[in-house]
Amino acid sequence: MKIEIDRGPGVTMRAAAGALMAAALVAGGCAARVPIVTNPAYPDFLFPAVPFALATSEVDGEQRDAWAFLQVGELDQAEQRFAALLARDAAFFPATAGLGWVDVARGSFGEAAEHFDEALDVAGDYVPALVGRGDALLAADDVPGALESFEDAFAADPALPRVERLVGELRFRVMSERYAAARAAVEAGRLDEAEAAYAVMIAASPESASLYLELAEILRRQGQVDEALARARRARGLDPNDTEAVLAEGALLEQLGDLQAAADAYELAEALNPTDESAAGLMRVRRALQFAGLPAEYREIAGVESATRGDLAALLGVRLAELLGDAAFGMATPILTDTRDHWASRWIVETVRAGVMVVGAGNRFDPERPLRRGDLADVVAGVLDLVADLDPEAASRWRSASVRFSDMNPGHLNYESATLAVAAGVLRTVGGERFDPTGAVSGSDAVGIVEQLVRLADRAG
Repeated sequence: MKIEIDRGPGVTMRAAAGALMAAALVAGGCAARVPIVTNPAYPDFLFPAVPFALATSEVDGEQRDAWAFLQVGELDQAEQRFAALLARDAAFFPATAGLGWVDVARGSFGEAAEHFDEALDVAGDYVPALVGRGDALLAADDVPGALESFEDAFAADPALPRVERLVGELRFRVMSERYAAARAAVEAGRLDEAEAAYAVMIAASPESASLYLELAEILRRQGQVDEALARARRARGLDPNDTEAVLAEGALLEQLGDLQAAADAYELAEALNPTDESAAGLMRVRRALQFAGLPAEYREIAGVESATRGDLAALLGVRLAELLGDAAFGMATPILTDTRDHWASRWIVETVRAGVMVVGAGNRFDPERPLRRGDLADVVAGVLDLVADLDPEAASRWRSASVRFSDMNPGHLNYESATLAVAAGVLRTVGGERFDPTGAVSGSDAVGIVEQLVRLADRAG
């Protein structure tokens, strides 16, 4: 691929000057003796050999003579001889490339690039011109252009160790600069610019899983979750055991609502390399899967204005199933007369078997009775007693804490339970030191309180 350079009017003047020098050289009979090169002045310059289709003994010899003058540092003589060849045939691109090398030797890198481009206009895969153009652009600090030219040269002729080395070095340099620019764009919030930069880097390095993952994150932040998932899967395809790629896939599947696939990804991440992130993701998705399979009434608890006893039993039965199951082990199944057809029946039975909720007269549970703060305190205290068996030290702190209520005295039915619940940080007072035992409990409050109990049970277990 060739970078176009605006040559301007100087090209015409230079061509005219070259023609004059060529004429002078012809008139003088090319009298200067051709030097014998024993120690090349420019060993890295690639000789612009004459292709077989253009070669004659005379032309080939004159091209080599001009090159000999260049390699002993007689640049004017070299320029005149390359110009003489062009004076006879303006399309003789090896001589044009030779002039480019003369320009490189003089440090005239812009003119050199123009000469090499002129040669490449005639023969686009002419390796000496591609290499020379790469050297000229590199000297002019056009690293991407130089890399492109060297890559084209190496593709045309892989037997060029110096060019191979330069391609490797420049690819790393260009990639590093592009990566730094892309990260700066991300940090500045210019996500469209960053996305485009990553696309260019991936095109240059399609086997880099990390680039796909970083692009996936950019796409996710832009709301292109499906596209982000495709990039994360591409990264995982490059390395199926890359934990970071598996985690990214799991998070994106979770965001898209494909919970079972997300759980599978998090489970694989846990198997490959367990981390807090994989464990939290797996727990989160499993809870979401469980929640999705629960009755509609359960899923609506958080939004109700006033929670019921049945709501609380369901929350406890779902979120503290293991703790309640251990407590209920070996206990008789209670006889309940009013819960058989209730949506939370199975969890009501478990909470009663575990001893954290009680039944009233006639074995009635009253699942639709509104939950009051005093009732809630009794249930919380029952759960805390179970947690205390796992963490006696924490239980001792709760029971020795000094708690005062302005609206309840020690003789109140709910006083001890409320004291324990507040000391453990599960319940809070209302408006200072009031407990408000007859106050209603909203669904969102009930959910939050049960989650507090879950955290205590997890720490204790």
